[in-house]
Amino acid sequence: MPELFRAANAATMVPGAPVIHDAAVIVHQGIIREVGTYADLSPAFSGTVTDLGDVLIAPGLVNAHSHLELAHLRGACPSGKGFVAWVEDLLTQPIFDLDDDLLGQALDECRRTGTVMVGDIATRFAKRMAGALEASGLFFTVFTEAIGESLPKKTFIPAGEFAHGTLSVAGHSLYTTHTDVLRAAKRESRGRGLPFSLHLAEHDDEVAIMAGEPSAFLDLLQARGRLLDFAPPRKRPVQQAADLGLLDATTLAVHCVKVTDRDIETVRDSGATVCLCPRSNEFIGVGRAPWEKWIGSGAPVCLGTDSLASNTDLDLWNEARHLKEHFNGELSLDTLLATVTRTPAAILGAGRHLGTLEPGKRAAISVVPRKITELFQ
Repeated sequence: MPELFRAANAATMVPGAPVIHDAAVIVHQGIIREVGTYADLSPAFSGTVTDLGDVLIAPGLVNAHSHLELAHLRGACPSGKGFVAWVEDLLTQPIFDLDDDLLGQALDECRRTGTVMVGDIATRFAKRMAGALEASGLFFTVFTEAIGESLPKKTFIPAGEFAHGTLSVAGHSLYTTHTDVLRAAKRESRGRGLPFSLHLAEHDDEVAIMAGEPSAFLDLLQARGRLLDFAPPRKRPVQQAADLGLLDATTLAVHCVKVTDRDIETVRDSGATVCLCPRSNEFIGVGRAPWEKWIGSGAPVCLGTDSLASNTDLDLWNEARHLKEHFNGELSLDTLLATVTRTPAAILGAGRHLGTLEPGKRAAISVVPRKITELFQ
């Protein structure tokens, strides 16, 4: 039976569309059929009416960057000591001892706080993570992370058919993944018409490693037998990614903290989408991305929570609130909502189904918390 959801206001996130007052969304069999005002849609409607009250509704949230494999490490890692100290501690943790109950709690937290889709990085358990997300009812893109110096004998992307998502591939970083592996991973994702993800320009040591300068993190990696033959390109991370052909309209560039104005222009001109993870960057202590410049550049920008090893929760509304509260200058509600709805849905390949409230899309509706709407009053 069709159901009509009524709310005081609706931000459909359709580009250029205004907020609808006394809004109505008609849903049937999990698909949005009509969106408009209650006065226009209710007279001809026959079905169940659910009045959500004096709230603002929006599309369901899309968390563009998480590491759910680390769901069991909530509260286990140090905060604010810098990237090298964080990694040193992380390497002492049982990183791959994934706990199904704690993973289930993390997925429940995502759903409870309005998230309907996740872009997840899987270093070891891609199919397991996809299976867990599928069972949870969340939509997803799980990125199998390419890392190391050797090209895999088989495809990067494991086989799997899922109703709610897909598997793709990511490069871990420019300094932990060989250039040949990065190019091959990007080539595979591009050939399959899938998004590609890359941690990019996250911390000072990454910049130093790329430039061939002394780096405590490089020393740490080489002490563990990694990057022994690493030849620094003597370029900034963004320029190296561009020169390797890793930046285009299907690339999700994550973090982008240590960037220059020229770097921002390079990413924008490539068409890549930037995923900011403000609370993770603060938690680890790598600095603050130039949010204002990224958003002002015109590059597509979205938000991710990163992992529970580098954040306190997976509540994407808390990420949005942090961005707004610490943003220098104007940041409209529409722009903020786009970072957690329309933009991440598009880069994760789900723009046909999620990201806006309009006929034909999935009936994924979130209620914008008052902790967000009060920031714009």
